[in-house]
Amino acid sequence: MKMNKLKVIALAISVIITGCASSSSLEKRANMHSKTGSYYESIGQPTVAREEYKAAREYRYDASDIFSIIVDLFNHFNKKS
Repeated sequence: MKMNKLKVIALAISVIITGCASSSSLEKRANMHSKTGSYYESIGQPTVAREEYKAAREYRYDASDIFSIIVDLFNHFNKKS
C-alpha cells in the first residue's frame, strides 16, 4: 500500500516538474521582451514598450518561482546521467 502512494506522489511531482518552464528559459524570454521594449521605445512607441517591459517583469518574477528552479535542477541532474 505504501509503495502505491509513493508511486502516485512521484508521478504527481514529475508531472508538476515537467509541466513548468525552467527558470533559464523564462529569463531568456524576459531578456527578449526587455530588448523588444527598448527597441519600441527608441522608435517612439512608448505604449508598446511599456507592455514589453511589463511582460519582461512577469517572466522574471516567474523565473524566481520554486517550480522553475526545481525544473532547472531536474534538467541539470538529468543531463549528467
